[in-house]
Amino acid sequence: MKENWHSRTTCRLCHSSDLHPFLALGETPPAGGFLLPGNVPSERKYPLTLSFCRNCHEVQILETVNPQILFKDYRYLASSTATLSRHFQDYAKEITGRFLKPGALVVEIGCNDGVLLKPLHEYSVRAVGVEPAENIAAVARSRGCHIYNDFFDLGLARVIRNEQGASDAISANNVFAHIDDLHGVMDGIDHLLAPHGVFLFEVQCLFDLLDGCQYDMIYHEHLMYHSVHALKKFFALFGMHIFDVIRVSTHCGSIRVHVQRNSNPSPQPIEKRLQIYLSEEKSRGFDLEKTFDNFGALVRKKSARLHHLVKTLNAEGKRVVGYGASGRASVHVNMSSLTPDILSYVVDNSPERIGRVMPGTHNPIVTAEVFREDPPDYAVVFAYNYLEEIMRKEVTFTERGGKWIVPLPEPRIL
Repeated sequence: MKENWHSRTTCRLCHSSDLHPFLALGETPPAGGFLLPGNVPSERKYPLTLSFCRNCHEVQILETVNPQILFKDYRYLASSTATLSRHFQDYAKEITGRFLKPGALVVEIGCNDGVLLKPLHEYSVRAVGVEPAENIAAVARSRGCHIYNDFFDLGLARVIRNEQGASDAISANNVFAHIDDLHGVMDGIDHLLAPHGVFLFEVQCLFDLLDGCQYDMIYHEHLMYHSVHALKKFFALFGMHIFDVIRVSTHCGSIRVHVQRNSNPSPQPIEKRLQIYLSEEKSRGFDLEKTFDNFGALVRKKSARLHHLVKTLNAEGKRVVGYGASGRASVHVNMSSLTPDILSYVVDNSPERIGRVMPGTHNPIVTAEVFREDPPDYAVVFAYNYLEEIMRKEVTFTERGGKWIVPLPEPRIL
């Protein structure tokens, strides 16, 4: 239904119409659309086309699905993963020690279940969250977090400032590439951020996406794949600049970007690693469309190889399942046609997904107990960014002869 999505003809950052599509994935279900079995007949799919802006060099999806469809009923709990919980505990320690005094106000846009808000409270700062998904906001509130259950924009920023005051820091982790109207969000940040405040966010690292051929990060939620060069031009439009960028390991490679006002009365120093990162982007050809044409060609080959591997194992009489019902998993099962006849089910430990089915292919999502009681021969680790954590948890599977398959950067059996 066309009213549920639209296709852009201009860049989300610079509004240029000089866009170069380089990877069309066709009709694809929302990666986070984990359905109850009875709702399968009403499942919706939308086109998915990756494009390169020749003007500011931003990489982005042309299609925008209504965020009410993608985020109002969301099935991802960040705290369900020990690795990610530890990451945000370290994150809270770093930003409080570097930027914040006791009593300072932090506002997190897209706070999920409070995975960062909770440790921030332990450092005696005031931390409030913005979370549009009603079910996830309820989880965060049950953990004692102060939550605004809405999408962030200038209107909500005014409400928060009236109630809480200006923010010493605003954070937006794994959401700053999810928003179609990024200009509107920046208007809100500009209104809410104190003159001396900092804006911090984490997004997918374009280096790691290309080096690992991480096409499993390409889905409707992820509207943009930011280069720091493109972001630098974007923030200049709002009288702000980047002063630091740090590479972090989450989600198979992310960057934490630090932004402040040009008029900051006590500015943070511009770190040397920012210039090093910008130089690396230039040397890697992030400003050239052929770089992304080459990536698009690789994606087709690698997704076909994963299908071939699983299909061959089935033909040999081996039973194969998936492990980790994430957005990444949704991309793999659909792009590689891993239907239930060759991939029996997908294991997950989140109560928000168990008992549902994978988008598009409709593989059942089951508990780890099912996996342990009736172990398969092979398990495809879709959540390979948590491979060590999973293998420690499922050591009995390995000891009994079970084998793990990692889909990227090349499908392989460990």
